[in-house]
Amino acid sequence: SPLVSAEDRGMSQGKKGSDAPDGGAAGANKGTMNRNVICTGHSRPIPQMEFKDTDDGLFLISACLDNRPMLRDGPSGDWIGSFVGHNGAVWCARLNSNGTRAVTASADFTAKYWCAITGQMLHSFEHQHVVRAACFSKDDQKMFTAGREGKIRIFDLTKPTAEPSVCNDKGCMVHYLLNPSESPTLVSSDDKNHEVKIWDTRTNKSELKLQTDDIVTDLCLSCDGNMLCGTAGKTVFFWDIKTFEVVKTFKMDRDLLSVAVDMKKTRFVVGSPDELYVRSYQFENGAELTTYKGHHGPVGSLAFMPGGDFASGSVDGTIRIWRQTVKTDE
Repeated sequence: SPLVSAEDRGMSQGKKGSDAPDGGAAGANKGTMNRNVICTGHSRPIPQMEFKDTDDGLFLISACLDNRPMLRDGPSGDWIGSFVGHNGAVWCARLNSNGTRAVTASADFTAKYWCAITGQMLHSFEHQHVVRAACFSKDDQKMFTAGREGKIRIFDLTKPTAEPSVCNDKGCMVHYLLNPSESPTLVSSDDKNHEVKIWDTRTNKSELKLQTDDIVTDLCLSCDGNMLCGTAGKTVFFWDIKTFEVVKTFKMDRDLLSVAVDMKKTRFVVGSPDELYVRSYQFENGAELTTYKGHHGPVGSLAFMPGGDFASGSVDGTIRIWRQTVKTDE
């Protein structure tokens, strides 16, 4: 297996399990799969995280405004290591398709490319302002970045020192960026427009705009990659990733900050800036199912595992892993 344990890595390391003082998962030893888990270690808000399912296992990578993104074992929440090298808040952290490489976007005006096996920084891509978003192409050969400059840069990872091609989105801070399929398509949202933009990387132009009710506060893909999910104002949106037609929308009675949908598309969860809970709803009709309580700050990031458990990342600096088989008040 190319992905090895924390003890064998060159990453910033510590103890795993409930005794871990820096990045451990409370209850992550015996019986961890039968209880909800609290993952500590971050010291500031967690704006984004994602699970990556690979041949070597399921992994969870999290960005944090404390400048140290972390890699964890997905099912247990056990800490594997931290990527050390940024000098500013990290807004985004993502893994490539097999979990061996990572990319991070930071307020220190850089996006960094990492070996996720050793924690070694492979390259630092300089920008002129805060970098808010980054992602890999589906073939892992390219890296896309965006942020305060209002530009989407496309880097060739086989030639990291070469000048990137650029999609101009002048006047806007791009804060979400996704490459959803094998096609030359990028999806972005910004801090000024009530829309999601679809870019064609062959022309570097925005070819389509998906209208929303307000500024987009979250943008992510479903577990299977077939659906684009987003929140804007009090509305949650679900679009088909191939046609970009609306699949469903639900209007809530509160502002929304984050969203995720499960693999079977039977339920979705949302977080709000106005409360400390995660709320779960039926995907079919939007009926509320349950409330997950435990965080001490709003939940800014949500992500499902393929099996149905999900993780929530909060302003309180913790990640919680919620088991679908465990009562929410445990």
